[in-house]
Amino acid sequence: MVARDVQRELEKYANDKRKNSNEWFFKTGKGEYGEGDRFIGVSMPDIRKAIKGFSTLSFTEISKLLNSPIHEVRMSGVLILTGNAKKAFKKNDIDEHKKISDFYLENRQGINNWDLVDVSCHYIIGNAIINKIYDLQLLDELASSDILWDRRIAMVTTYAFIRNGDVFPTVILAKKLLDNKEDLMHKAVGWMLREAWKREPGIIENFLLENYNDIPRTALRYAIERMEETKRKEFLYWNKKG
Repeated sequence: MVARDVQRELEKYANDKRKNSNEWFFKTGKGEYGEGDRFIGVSMPDIRKAIKGFSTLSFTEISKLLNSPIHEVRMSGVLILTGNAKKAFKKNDIDEHKKISDFYLENRQGINNWDLVDVSCHYIIGNAIINKIYDLQLLDELASSDILWDRRIAMVTTYAFIRNGDVFPTVILAKKLLDNKEDLMHKAVGWMLREAWKREPGIIENFLLENYNDIPRTALRYAIERMEETKRKEFLYWNKKG
């Protein structure tokens, strides 16, 4: 069982129409965040079908998937790792989870688009922090990176803590990342604040009030999306950014 076998399975589902739409959707043009990324046109449900039976693929072979120039091939590697991390977390297999999360961090140069980050980091890195494999300093280091995808990993990883009832890492990271310029970071910050608001509305609304002049408009819109209309309008009126 090798990486090439996974790619062959993926190619069975390839679709030219989807290939073209994905290249547009994931901004692969010159100067865009996904510049140069290649697609063969496989949907997420079909990628999940294609990787069935490959959960025991070695780290050496998964590394080949993560270093592929083809987006769906990289996604297959990310999904295999994520599935294995979920199993390790459920079984409280700390040693296995550490191997997976260490490997993920060491090979994250291939985790270089928002979908690859969002489907994986909170299960792999977030749950590893919950299991005390790492501490929150890791997220601070990632959030300080010049690399967009490292910073997105840091922010979206806090979803694991939100699920666990703890919104404070989300608030801390959101504050640190408010001055990021990229739209994809504004969306990530807003998304995590929205998820945290579902758990602790008072804490998140206070955060928004205290920082309303510094929150990018897109981040705010994402954060307040589930609030009732009157409250949404109040936050948008107060916010002067964007």
